[in-house]
Amino acid sequence: MASRYDLICNVNGGSEHKIWRIKVRVIRLWRSSYFKDNNNKPMIELVVLDEQGGRIQCTVKSIHVYLFENSINEGNVYMLENLSVALNSGKYKPTMHEFRMFFKRETRVTLVEDSSIPLYGFSFVPFVEILNETKDDRRLVDVLGVVTGKGNLIEIKKEGKPCNYVVIELENIEGGLKLRCTLWEDYAFMFLKHLEDHPSESYVVVLQFAEMKNFKGSVGVSNTTYNSKLFINANIHEIEDFQMRLKSSDSQQGIQFSQLSDHASLTLEEEFLERGVYKSIADLKEVTQNSVFVTIGTVKDIESEYNWCYRACKKCSLGLKLDGSMFYCKKCVTHYSTFVTRYSIQLHVVDETDSASFILFDKEASNFLKIPAYELRTSYIAKGGDKNRHPEEIDSFKDKKFLFKVQVKIQDMESIVPYVISISRLCFEDNIIASFEKKYQIEEVALIQDNSELLSQFTESSDLLKDNLSVSCDNGVDTPSPLLPTGKTASNMDSSVIKVLDVDLAEYCGNASFDTPSKCKGEMHSEQTIVRVAVHGDEQSAKKLRKVIKEEKN
Repeated sequence: MASRYDLICNVNGGSEHKIWRIKVRVIRLWRSSYFKDNNNKPMIELVVLDEQGGRIQCTVKSIHVYLFENSINEGNVYMLENLSVALNSGKYKPTMHEFRMFFKRETRVTLVEDSSIPLYGFSFVPFVEILNETKDDRRLVDVLGVVTGKGNLIEIKKEGKPCNYVVIELENIEGGLKLRCTLWEDYAFMFLKHLEDHPSESYVVVLQFAEMKNFKGSVGVSNTTYNSKLFINANIHEIEDFQMRLKSSDSQQGIQFSQLSDHASLTLEEEFLERGVYKSIADLKEVTQNSVFVTIGTVKDIESEYNWCYRACKKCSLGLKLDGSMFYCKKCVTHYSTFVTRYSIQLHVVDETDSASFILFDKEASNFLKIPAYELRTSYIAKGGDKNRHPEEIDSFKDKKFLFKVQVKIQDMESIVPYVISISRLCFEDNIIASFEKKYQIEEVALIQDNSELLSQFTESSDLLKDNLSVSCDNGVDTPSPLLPTGKTASNMDSSVIKVLDVDLAEYCGNASFDTPSKCKGEMHSEQTIVRVAVHGDEQSAKKLRKVIKEEKN
């Protein structure tokens, strides 16, 4: 006669002193240090599954770990006898059972062979149920979906320690719903390594024992520190069945593997005013490792020598290479007959310290231009646009100030330009820009720099300038100053080479110096208490110095 045992669905906390006996597979085992002390080992936590799909959490307390730690392994089937029962009231609930079980000193563990109990015991929760969740529910859920988007690996600090995460987007088949999934630490590295080592047209993911997270009204899932299990295109029935349904469904053609922005959960204020690390353009160009920063600058030009859009893979967004009549994606290792048009606009951005080329990609470009790349391309071609130029709509970026969240990627430190600067987020709201400038004292910093280098580059000190000006004034004649090129005064130099500015003498000599990227010389008119400042260079340099002088006088 077969040995009798209890089903998990019948386990309860009744008053009778019942000796519970269950036959189960351990589908998850982890160590928990939540109640760890210096004298005891971390507790062992189990989720077990029986032949009818019932799941319950079992715990081996620290004082009993030494009795059972070598007797239980994940994946095996055991007969467990004489366990105590308590309410399931933990912080996280890996099962929805009302109760949980605890090992006792008297508990008996017997290894058995039984293939009737499933290996994993998934209990998938529909996306619609998760997305409609409104209360703070600490239950852990299982989710299954195809990856349709991926963000970058992000490093933040938690309690002073670095912590990494990546956000992916999962889609189901029937309803076309999408669910945000955040993978932390080892789970993030595992996912990214799989993508790197195993290129595929699609990635079907199971995240078992995932925590539901409600952040600013948007519900998603993430792994927990100890409980969760991640499966990616694994050879298990549930994933293989999903892949078959995916291939046969109409949605297969519509699924695109896209690059998610890093700011899905952050407002512009949080991104730029609270969390971002600011660097000027000059500082960005000194970075020696891949990094993410925020900066501010004005777009002065569109670099038309680079294409403003590209043919993108509909799966991974990588650029496609024309191969005969087909388009080849080296990442997906696949030929396609069609492509997706995406923006890739090269912007020349300047600030008060330097200038650089920033690459603006599809999402942020579309957000600013209010037109998708494929529509603009179609319209441009219909109008007979020059393929070597860009549509006039893109000129709307020019002469406009933005806040940029940028990724600096180092390519070759030996090259003239060793980095690529790409834009991951764009802000053009005037109030946020103004707050950013105020926070980092952008104008004040620029003025301090303007007043620190100009004369120091061409005179020994401000005293030398005063001495030279005094000689001219005392002589009572308009003679060439030693600060001007030999044989020339500010008044007889070519206007295309020099810009002449009159500055009050007291203001000019009272300041330490001025700064401009172009060379500067000065002379004094004996009949006027002004300094005539000559700026060699372009109109922009002259305007810069004129601005400095105006603000200094005010």
